[in-house]
Amino acid sequence: MKQINLLTDWKYNSWLFAGVLLICFAVSAGVRYQQFETWKKAPTVYFVDERPLMTTLDAPFWLRLAREYNDVKFGGEALQRKKRDKAEQSKKTESIPAEFLDHSPSSSGTSEINYRDVPLLSYLIAHLTPFFNNNYYLTGTLLIPVLASLFLLPLGIYFFRIGVPVSGMLGGLIGTFAGGYYMRSSIGRIDTDMLTLFFPVLTGLFILLASQARSERSVLIYSAGSGLSLFFFHWWYAKAGFILAFFAVFTFCLFIHQIRFRTILLGSLMFVLFAYPITFMHGTGNIQYFLKGYLDFGEAKESVVIQNLTNPASFPDTMTTISEVDRVQLTEVFRRILSKPMFDWAGFIAFFGLAVFRWRVLLPLAPLLALGLLSFQSSNRFIMYLAPFIGIGLGWLLQLGVEAIFILITKKIHHREDKEAKGESKKVKGERLKVKGSLWASFYSLVAGTHFETTRKGAGNDVKIVNNKVKGERNEVKEERLKGKGSLWEGREIDWFGWVRQGTLYLGMGFFFWVISSQTAISFVPAPSIHPRIFKTFLEVKKRVSDNSKLLTWWDYGHTLNDIGLGTFHDGGNQTQPKTYFIARGLISPDKKELYDITQFLATEGNGGIIKNNTSPEALLQAVRNPKLKPWDPIYLFFTADMTGKYGAISKLGSWDIVNGGSK
Repeated sequence: MKQINLLTDWKYNSWLFAGVLLICFAVSAGVRYQQFETWKKAPTVYFVDERPLMTTLDAPFWLRLAREYNDVKFGGEALQRKKRDKAEQSKKTESIPAEFLDHSPSSSGTSEINYRDVPLLSYLIAHLTPFFNNNYYLTGTLLIPVLASLFLLPLGIYFFRIGVPVSGMLGGLIGTFAGGYYMRSSIGRIDTDMLTLFFPVLTGLFILLASQARSERSVLIYSAGSGLSLFFFHWWYAKAGFILAFFAVFTFCLFIHQIRFRTILLGSLMFVLFAYPITFMHGTGNIQYFLKGYLDFGEAKESVVIQNLTNPASFPDTMTTISEVDRVQLTEVFRRILSKPMFDWAGFIAFFGLAVFRWRVLLPLAPLLALGLLSFQSSNRFIMYLAPFIGIGLGWLLQLGVEAIFILITKKIHHREDKEAKGESKKVKGERLKVKGSLWASFYSLVAGTHFETTRKGAGNDVKIVNNKVKGERNEVKEERLKGKGSLWEGREIDWFGWVRQGTLYLGMGFFFWVISSQTAISFVPAPSIHPRIFKTFLEVKKRVSDNSKLLTWWDYGHTLNDIGLGTFHDGGNQTQPKTYFIARGLISPDKKELYDITQFLATEGNGGIIKNNTSPEALLQAVRNPKLKPWDPIYLFFTADMTGKYGAISKLGSWDIVNGGSK
């Protein structure tokens, strides 16, 4: 019988692991696709004609950019509209703000468009839509199951590399179905949330591989991979702060793993080059800008400050009316991962226990963990970064439990072998006992991961000796095969113990997730952000209003109206600008003349006029109430039935006191 060595034999078959990981990925993608199948059973609720409705108000923005990218690139409707707008503008004698005349997302006025000018999400949709009969809404919708599940693959590989594969897979499963992420990446949610976990985890994996590489060439390759991953991440999400954060972690990881200083310098250079140097240099300011909107809000003021002025008007913070930046209590943060906080606490504490023993190999994930911890103090949108770490901790506990049982089984096997080997010499017996070690030493080796790290690095004389013995055994097997003895499988030793151990581990993980899956949001089916009847109203309005006209309405539906071809004054991309305050003020004002003046001023002066006249609150109000220019095209007030439910937010912003601050 083969002797089982706790220091060298606790390995994991890469093919078996890959198969189980792909099953986890398929479960994540399949459940999301099943949401779409549920939609298809009630088309009147979830579709308008052949168009699946969206579950986020930002989705039409990405779809519009994809459509206009194709139109401009291939000479379609958008290009023709640009030419008409340019010709019409040249005939006008008065100067009208470009914001008012240009209804396309690009203001360059040229027929050429660079692929980097289009976000990666829109770029993918633009190139894939021919396979879906040019249905942009359907293309984006069917991308979601794959892209939203993609982070499971690098996360699983990461923890396989450090010897705890169950942690990676369970972290992925809990992370993908936790309410904080699943509801933000379900069907119809065409937005950047789909890959905001994938790229950071992929970057962390490359940093881990670079720190574990044994040759300078490998370090440089993985360094380039880290930078390239962040290049695509910035193209996807446009937050340069991530690049600086991961660069700091990258250099520190190489340093603590005692990589040569020359190699660290070369690796850093490769990292920066592939991440794009200009983007890297903008990283510091981007971190501050990215976090500002989620760390400082409430009754904060958003001021438009003009140089050399001491008393400008202040404006309300629109972010206070947006649900994704709401703060929630600690218990609610956990409930949006697993509904029973007991499991959340267990996973949370266990992860930090794992971090104590494996901090060196977990450092590449530090930026992701930092964002997750922000969910306790800042916006609830950061919960999706925390969820995988809860699963990682639970996976580690599960793996410890299962493998501790097999340690006990192994010890019993060794004990029986010792009894059978009484006839052996004391010297040989002493060597065997020395290799096996004590029960507590074996368990500590399992917890701390020293058994895995020692095996991977091949460091230490004992491991080298064991490796030499294994090579000797393989040579003996080869010699027996050359002699022509037995069948094909004779001489091949199957590690039944290892296969049973791994099978038990993965099956145990699957059973555990099946038990706790009801505590996730796995049964959630999203509803459209815009009711089908309201969406049909948009299409009807498009038929009735004249070309180049604009709608004065609330910003929520701005992207959707723009995608249909209707101009608006603000949308989900610029709702934080000062004009939102004046629109809200006009909508709640009992004086219709004030609404008329505000609309005329915004149509002809816009934000530029607000900033120009903001020498004092009185001067600004005087300018807004006495507009001098006339709009060229018709303007319509547009109200939908559901805007009555938004009146609280509109009133909060519109009643803001621009002199003293605060709202009624």
